[in-house]
Amino acid sequence: MKLEISMINPNYTLDEIESRLFSYIETKLGPFNIEERLSQIQGGNEAYLYRFRVAGIDGLEKTQILRLFPSHYSSERSEWEGMIHNLLAEAGIMVPKVHLMSSDMSVLTGSFMMMDFVEGNAINPGDDSNILSLAARTQAGIHEIEGAGISKSIWAMGHSENSHNLKGRIDWLIRRAEAYSQTREITKWLIDNMPESTMTRVVHGDFHPMNFMIKDGKVMGILDWSNFMIGDPMMGLGFTISLFTSTSGHVVPKEELAQGIEKYFAEYSKVRPIDYTNLEYYRAFRLAMAYIEGLDGQEWWQQPELVKNIATELKEFTGITVPT
Repeated sequence: MKLEISMINPNYTLDEIESRLFSYIETKLGPFNIEERLSQIQGGNEAYLYRFRVAGIDGLEKTQILRLFPSHYSSERSEWEGMIHNLLAEAGIMVPKVHLMSSDMSVLTGSFMMMDFVEGNAINPGDDSNILSLAARTQAGIHEIEGAGISKSIWAMGHSENSHNLKGRIDWLIRRAEAYSQTREITKWLIDNMPESTMTRVVHGDFHPMNFMIKDGKVMGILDWSNFMIGDPMMGLGFTISLFTSTSGHVVPKEELAQGIEKYFAEYSKVRPIDYTNLEYYRAFRLAMAYIEGLDGQEWWQQPELVKNIATELKEFTGITVPT
């Protein structure tokens, strides 16, 4: 079963978004001609996505994507994600360049970023059995990239050491537990059982086959780095497996889930070894994040079937029951 959320901006019509966006671009980057009007495209489940094309601004020769976050997200979300995109692109990772970021909520009622369009398609594993293999090898390749230099660049821009590591995610859980009493027990478990790791590899944090674009059997670009971290690559692998299991039937068909995960591990292992020691901890961590993201208003994680899956797995890994 595919679960889908229709991401339609409740605040403005398409024409209003176009008018406000183009006025903002002209103010920031100068006058331009419109070659392709703004249109909404199907994409992720946490942001509104639109495409358009302009002429007359140096560096904007490619079709552009507007990634607009709903108003309940932090106003800093787009600037953080845009910075990460550009640092990763400089490091040679296939990430679209971001040309404009805005935390001004008055423009479109949410923060937003404007980045190069990536050719290709996101393909669901249920439609192509080879996609899981490609995804596993791609993720393993990302985990081979040393991230210490990227961390130094992030620090140089004024961000803290914990802005992009597991300890920072723990701090986020603690803050959310102050708002949601039902998450306090699981948060304490994650704090008490947090593994120690000195690894500094690049971790996507939300890696699954719908977050990269494919053309002619090749990965053209990797998208949605909002959960980016530097740390243990098993954190990234555990997060991905929990995305497979909690969405059971959406990313990987339910009847093929166990076989699909086994295949994923096998393909990943062809690039780099898997250390299973802390994998269940990282899986539980991502499940707790998803549970809280639903409480925070992210519609994708509010779907009853997914909430039930999350609660079942958290009970399995931690022994703790969370309300559904």
